[in-house]
Amino acid sequence: MVVDAKERRRYARVPSQIRLRYQVLQIPMKSRMKEGRIIDISGGGVAFVVDAPLNDQDVLKVEVQIPDYHKPLPENQIFGPVVSLAKVVRQWTNDNGEHCVAVKFVDIYTKHQEELLEYVLRRLKRLRK
Repeated sequence: MVVDAKERRRYARVPSQIRLRYQVLQIPMKSRMKEGRIIDISGGGVAFVVDAPLNDQDVLKVEVQIPDYHKPLPENQIFGPVVSLAKVVRQWTNDNGEHCVAVKFVDIYTKHQEELLEYVLRRLKRLRK
């Protein structure tokens, strides 16, 4: 795999169509959990489609339902959410006119990150076949 000189990511990322839930953390707490659709995911963050722009530097609670990679049909079985605090690092509008957000995980349980990395590794292997 060739990596562009400008590429600074620590983790490989893979395209995905799984759902996630997110909540903007603010004081006072008045936002609710919303749903988004993941574009791509890595061990260090996630890019996803949202219904409205967020503020730059917003901190979010992110819950991702990772398919269970131990089952023969991983897209259909879920083992539980990977939960993290994440910070908005980039926003854009895609070719379909949807608003997209990229976030970096800033506080994630080690076990959750390991499960996420295992999912990414498995997806990479499937994409290369």
